[in-house]
Amino acid sequence: MAMRNRLALWIYFGAAGVLFGSPGASAQEATLRPIPTAECQKFASQAQEAVGFAMKASEDDFTDLTDGSDGRSCHIAGSASDQAFAGPTDLMTKIAKVFGDWRDDPARAAEGTDGAEKGYVNGNRIATIQVSWEPGPGVTCSDKQPLSACKILPQQKLWAAMVDIVVKSGK
Repeated sequence: MAMRNRLALWIYFGAAGVLFGSPGASAQEATLRPIPTAECQKFASQAQEAVGFAMKASEDDFTDLTDGSDGRSCHIAGSASDQAFAGPTDLMTKIAKVFGDWRDDPARAAEGTDGAEKGYVNGNRIATIQVSWEPGPGVTCSDKQPLSACKILPQQKLWAAMVDIVVKSGK
């Protein structure tokens, strides 16, 4: 399933759970907050070193799609073209090394031809990684076919990576 479709399903069913009082709705009491700014900057530097392109740290809204809890995250994002990543898994593997001592969380994982998601847990901290690609500048792909059918070189893809790190409390 394409990454965009899975995210849309998570958003749809997550919202339905909140509206209709499913077990995930009680998790709304949980509070998500970003890790300290200095730590966020450190993770951004490590991610940048791992992928080889600029990764900028900021703070952003965040929803934990596994239980619907909301809050703010340490948000690290970057994008680049002219990269030779074989596919989303290649880029994901590079960023995942930053979280080598964290526990893999399969409930937060998804993979497709145009992107991948992965999650990690360390105590009351959660990290999510999302990587994706789209046709880069000057590349045209058919909008009548899936993005995976667009036959272009890895260097012609515009790669994007996002990392969100939160501290979860209030459970």
